[in-house]
Amino acid sequence: MTESEVKTLMATFGAAFRAGDADAAGACLADDFTWQLPAGNGDPRGQVLQGRDATLRYLRERFSQQQDGGNGVTFSDTRMEVFGDLVILRYRVRGTAEDGQPVDAMGLDMFRVANGRILSKDAYWKQVTWPISTH
Repeated sequence: MTESEVKTLMATFGAAFRAGDADAAGACLADDFTWQLPAGNGDPRGQVLQGRDATLRYLRERFSQQQDGGNGVTFSDTRMEVFGDLVILRYRVRGTAEDGQPVDAMGLDMFRVANGRILSKDAYWKQVTWPISTH
C-alpha cells in the first residue's frame, strides 16, 4: 500500500471509531484482525480480540455503552506516522474508569496494514498515578 492509501484507510477507520460506527470501522479490518487492548486480566498482552467478528461484537457493546452515558472516552492530540505497513498513532485519552475515577493519559497504538485492510492494532496507555490531595 502507498502511504496515501494507508493514511486514507486510517482516516476512514478513525472517523468510524469516533462516530461510534462499528460496521464502518469493521469494514477497515482484515478477517483475521487482532486487537491487543491496553488493559485486561491474566494475559500480559491485555485483553486480546481475535478476528473481525469478535472485534465487531466488542465495538458494538462499547459504542452502545457510550451512547447510554458510559465512560465518555474522548481522544485528542492525535499524531500519526507511517512506516511502510506499520502505523504509529499517538494520542491523548480522557474519560472515566469503571471505578468512577477520571482518566487522562497519553496513548500509543501500533497498527499493521496490508491489502487495504488493518491487520492488527496493539494499544498502550501511560499508567498515570494521580497525586493524593492534602486538602
